[in-house]
Amino acid sequence: MSEPRAEPHGGASKMLGLEVVRFLCALSVLIWHYQHFYEAAGSPTFVREDQPLYPLLSLFYGYGQFGVQIFWAISGFIFFWKYGEAIASGAVSGIKFFWLRFSRLYPLHVVTLLLIAALQPIHLALTGGSFVYHDNNLPNFLLQLGMATHWFGPMPYTFNGPIWSVSAEVFVYAVFFLTVKRLGSSPWLLGGAVVVCLAAMVAGIGSPALICAGYFYAGGAAAKLMLKTARGNDIAGPRFVAAAMLATVLGCAWWTGMLGERGVLQFTLLLAAPPMLFLAAQEWRLLERWEGPIQVAGNLTYSSYLCHFPLQLGLAIAAAVSGFALPVASPLFLIGYLAVTLVLSRLVFERFERPAQDWIRTQAAKRQRVYV
Repeated sequence: MSEPRAEPHGGASKMLGLEVVRFLCALSVLIWHYQHFYEAAGSPTFVREDQPLYPLLSLFYGYGQFGVQIFWAISGFIFFWKYGEAIASGAVSGIKFFWLRFSRLYPLHVVTLLLIAALQPIHLALTGGSFVYHDNNLPNFLLQLGMATHWFGPMPYTFNGPIWSVSAEVFVYAVFFLTVKRLGSSPWLLGGAVVVCLAAMVAGIGSPALICAGYFYAGGAAAKLMLKTARGNDIAGPRFVAAAMLATVLGCAWWTGMLGERGVLQFTLLLAAPPMLFLAAQEWRLLERWEGPIQVAGNLTYSSYLCHFPLQLGLAIAAAVSGFALPVASPLFLIGYLAVTLVLSRLVFERFERPAQDWIRTQAAKRQRVYV
């Protein structure tokens, strides 16, 4: 959701495959959260299979939440690709890294947080309850304000609930900077982080930040392999090995009947992420003709992630005021929700997110005398 754009060394490839993957992950979260509308519609029961266009979108309806894990891995790939060597060499300082992350994440986060804080009391007054996310109290507001809700363990989802995954990622950014600064980005570091995450998942330790770190460093492993192959002449061999690894992981999960098991899917995705991202980051000539739309779609991931719940809450309030029941079973309503979310996200990115980011970085450069 929040990773920077991958700008490969020398500009040899724009990594359009990664942009496609991260947009699909964003879309999967939007469709997964479509179920929120059933609360606004006052539906006494929620049957997943009754959602519109279910035969076509069953994968997103059933497993869309796991797009978050792939996002974490994509972030790890891009951060190790773009910043790994620069941080280790001292080219990127701690203050520069902070302003890069702050300017990218915080402006839209604080605006959507304040918007939700203003809208939820209206929904509460109209309906007698908060919409979807509860426990919207002052302590949780302050935790969200500091993007610190899911650093150490499971916490309730509050205010703009989807921010939980970004909160976990913010903690991992700090770990990433400190470990790379001190230890570099050796295969031992990357592999060790993934193993620790796997062990934690097996032990039932539900720390979102720890699980995020596992995916982040798994993505970093793919980036390191990409960097290594980019400096050599043999790319066919690593591609074949990555494809074989991905096929083996998915094949074993399918053969054992665990491919769709929600309790095991996190393990499968963690093992599948490195070869999948390595392959996605290759140069795909077929995608180049669609470069413009793909780049636009990739830019919408963070704004769509943070803006879709405020949009849902606004529609729920409108329904409560008007007494009009949202037509949640209608395919047209689903398509309209997705279309409005993406158009709104484009406007937010162009008119607010990117200008705010540029302004903060310019001001930081003037005040701190660092280039950000």
